[in-house]
Amino acid sequence: MQQHKYHKELADVEFFVDYNEAKASVYWIKRDQLLIKKGAQLLKEPPLLKDGSLGFAAKFTNALRSEYSDCINEDYITTKDIILKSVNEVGNFLYYAGTNSWLVLKDKDGKTIQEYSM
Repeated sequence: MQQHKYHKELADVEFFVDYNEAKASVYWIKRDQLLIKKGAQLLKEPPLLKDGSLGFAAKFTNALRSEYSDCINEDYITTKDIILKSVNEVGNFLYYAGTNSWLVLKDKDGKTIQEYSM
């Protein structure tokens, strides 16, 4: 199985998220740093489990968002740039995960971050 690898050229590629009401511009600036540009729209409501409770991803996302609560306005739009540690953390933060974030982040031509990093 191949691992995703960071290459310094990736820092210049703007990746976009347009998934499940979330929209953002993201840069992979260092191996363990992804920058979500100010103005990102977050998914407002977490998906619930069949019994109506929050799942692990939603609980993790709520905890992560609480760390950055000073950067999120009442409309769930980021007011500052935010740096997270992984593609998966970005997916959690923006849209409560639920899909393969390596396939959601795409450049202007539709090439995924996975294609860049394999």
